[in-house]
Amino acid sequence: MTRGGRPTGQVKDELERHVVDPISHVPRLVLSRHVSGDGVLDRIADVVNRLIGSMYLFVLISIGIVVWLFAGNIVGFDKTPWPLLLTILNLPQLSIMISLQVSANRALAASDARAIADHETLHAIHELAKMQIKILDGQNKVLDGQNQVLELLKKAHPTSAA
Repeated sequence: MTRGGRPTGQVKDELERHVVDPISHVPRLVLSRHVSGDGVLDRIADVVNRLIGSMYLFVLISIGIVVWLFAGNIVGFDKTPWPLLLTILNLPQLSIMISLQVSANRALAASDARAIADHETLHAIHELAKMQIKILDGQNKVLDGQNQVLELLKKAHPTSAA
């Protein structure tokens, strides 16, 4: 079985290497551009998402509507502007809705990749914390032993109070 062109076992090993060797784990910065696809359709989707989601397009459409409302009456091509204007504005809505869904799917992929990277880092930090606790437990045992030796020395060589 493969995942992303690699055998599933290899992907699993890569995802869990931070557990085996958390000291060598390096946190990853995952951005949306790291998750975007390499295909022609992916590049087209990126361009469409940047265009449809831009404030420039919003301003352009808003200005176009205002110009249409005034110019339609002045020039005379649309005496009652709302029916024709709304018909023309409704035509691209289906493709814009599909574009928004594509944009949401691409954002979800980027979010998932970031979540996996964050999980790997948190898991590595957890493993390091467990190692620190083991070290601290070892230090506590050494301190207990030193305290026992100190008590024996105090019993063997009592000091006189002045």
